[in-house]
Amino acid sequence: MKKNDEMFNEFDIDLETANRIAKEYPSLSDSARERMFNMTKEKMNISNYTDEGNNNSVYGVERYNRPRWIKFASMAATFAIIAGGIGGGGYLLRNMKNPVPAVSSSSETEVTTTSSVTTNVTTTTSVVETTTTVTEAKHLTPEEVAHKLTDNYWDYECFFDIAARTRADYANKGIELKYTMQYDGWTTDIDVVYYKTIDERLAEKTMDGLKELYNTYYGKNYDPFYSVNAEYTNNYELFGPSFTSDTLPADGKIDLAYTFIEYEGELYQKGLNNEYILDNHWSDDQIDVTDVTENSFTLKRKFNNTPNAIFEETHGEVTFKIVFDEDAQNWRIEQKDVEYEYQDNSTTTETNSTSIE
Repeated sequence: MKKNDEMFNEFDIDLETANRIAKEYPSLSDSARERMFNMTKEKMNISNYTDEGNNNSVYGVERYNRPRWIKFASMAATFAIIAGGIGGGGYLLRNMKNPVPAVSSSSETEVTTTSSVTTNVTTTTSVVETTTTVTEAKHLTPEEVAHKLTDNYWDYECFFDIAARTRADYANKGIELKYTMQYDGWTTDIDVVYYKTIDERLAEKTMDGLKELYNTYYGKNYDPFYSVNAEYTNNYELFGPSFTSDTLPADGKIDLAYTFIEYEGELYQKGLNNEYILDNHWSDDQIDVTDVTENSFTLKRKFNNTPNAIFEETHGEVTFKIVFDEDAQNWRIEQKDVEYEYQDNSTTTETNSTSIE
């Protein structure tokens, strides 16, 4: 038996009767629908509705009994809607049981969920990049570290000494100051002149730019002034204060002989006669790596300089102590010793070092 026949039997009506009812109650024509609308409009007095404001009322209502077959059709439609809802709900429940696909951390552009998820993915990626960088630095070979730190050594070493051996604006008047030098109980005032730094090897000519360059190569325990042959290095400091025309000391007195000061936002360096600036460079690419441990090694490289009006050509060797700086999470120069060799075969050693704890 067909499903439709079963539904008709349930409501005590057969298919023949249903067809007869359908013929007795055909669909209304357009003209019939228009007449019905006009009749309804007249009975409801719709034309007067706008004049009555919010005073809504209903009158002229006729009793109307729907045929039994219409009630049957409405119930059948209701059953169909219920069945569809049950089927759709079951489908959704099955899908909800499936696990949510994991967000790929390799591509942040695929994340379309909430902002908190995006933040987590970004943070994770950042941590991975940082870890990778640290891991790469830690696992570089001593030879790779040696070349990375010292191949351009003479381009930055010249900034970090008692006086900068770099280009300055000596053509214009400098800033004249003085400090009190103390040596073995003896004191005296020393004049010092600062000139604007114009050396192109320093990209950002500010105190912050200079410190960034320094921290790129030197460790936190490095002392640029200590030397067994210079007991008065307590008078010197690399990075000095920042001054303006209003804050510059009226008496011109500063507490130490700073290699650099900042004036009106520009970098100034302690003056040094150009004839004392030596053109040092490595003799070759050869490096000598010894005493290798997990966190340190010793490096030696030979150098020479171009002679000038004061100095003849000299040769020498620099010994570096290279360590892995835990704060910077990278390799840094922690100690430097310079040994010069002169033509008379005598040897003079300049030591620049700190103890390694």
